[in-house]
Amino acid sequence: MVSLIDDKLIPREASPMVTLRNNLIPQKVGILVWRIQRKRIAVKEELDKRGIDLDSLLCPLCNDVVESVDHAIYSCKLAQEIWVGIYKWWDLPLPSGSNIEDAIKGGLSIGLNASQRKTWQAIVWVTCYFIWKNRNQKVFRNEAWASPKVINKIQVKSLEWVKNRSRGRSVDWHQWLLKPNIPRGEHENIDPG
Repeated sequence: MVSLIDDKLIPREASPMVTLRNNLIPQKVGILVWRIQRKRIAVKEELDKRGIDLDSLLCPLCNDVVESVDHAIYSCKLAQEIWVGIYKWWDLPLPSGSNIEDAIKGGLSIGLNASQRKTWQAIVWVTCYFIWKNRNQKVFRNEAWASPKVINKIQVKSLEWVKNRSRGRSVDWHQWLLKPNIPRGEHENIDPG
């Protein structure tokens, strides 16, 4: 059913992120990513387009640029620090583009097998989720986490979600931190740390 809805709403060439389904993470994360892809999150630029009066259209985290979806999730200085950390963690080169689609396509095109691609997609989606969550911390509580803390939250929560949804396979915390992009089958029979 979800893929039928995707087929109607999202063109096939849009990105590798066209489905809400990745059984390694909660559906709420997939829905957020789908909304990001459709430019349907409440960033200041989108709120302004809807006629909502705001004091400023500048990004609440960097206060330098109009807050668009791509800026909030990918090109803001804090978001970029997080993406650099995530790509470094996976030992992948950061794409040279300036939007979220470039980040997603970059990791999927570099020699990952099917299991690794699925895990990488989950990591990218969890990264989007925590970048958005951090942005909302700043907007609603006037506090934001530093990029190392966000990266740690991404690593911890993604491990928890992957572990809980990997059909009985265990994933070792130390292995996850050192080299998470090994095929899921290689994580089997490793005691959780």
